Amino acid sequence: MKQLFSFILLLISLNTFSQNDSVAYSRDYEFNEGIFLTIDQFKSNDPVPRSAIISNIPKNQLDFLSQLMRLKNIVYKDATGNVQRVERSSIWGYCQNRTIYLNFTDEFDRLSVIGRIGHFTASVKTSVAFSDPMGANTTYDELRQFILDVETNKILDFNGKNMETLLVRDADLYKQFMALKKREKADAIFIYLRRYNEKHPLYLPAN
Repeated sequence: MKQLFSFILLLISLNTFSQNDSVAYSRDYEFNEGIFLTIDQFKSNDPVPRSAIISNIPKNQLDFLSQLMRLKNIVYKDATGNVQRVERSSIWGYCQNRTIYLNFTDEFDRLSVIGRIGHFTASVKTSVAFSDPMGANTTYDELRQFILDVETNKILDFNGKNMETLLVRDADLYKQFMALKKREKADAIFIYLRRYNEKHPLYLPAN
């Protein structure tokens, strides 16, 4: 009985420590500036800092990281002091001037909504239904909305069908959303994205 009581106290203390050690994301949260090699580095707010990056670009420039992302390879020193080289295309994203930029098809787009479900807008190349008379394919740039599922690191088109898939995790919100007509769902997806993030905040390390 005494051992059981001690075990319960340990669980309570661990839970309290976990809560005190993290905070729900808000617009006041300050991400550390640097490169997030993975989404786990983003969730732990532990990027490769500007000071560890090896580059000829002056580090005092406000858009240093944006300039850096134009290079094919990024060189930096890891925590042990060893020099590492990574391809830009493999980088998850970066934080510059308190703004998160997400790597999507080798372009870095601003994450406009941060939460368990993130949101961003990106330009994608779209093929038209007909071909050029000379035989060349015709494409144009289209601005589209996407969502980031932080739990799985999957990027999905921002539409009613994909919101249904994510809202399954919350029975009440899912029931409300499924009660809407198809047109109403399309109009309400932003509302339900916000409601989901409010009910299920993204917890990050306390600053």
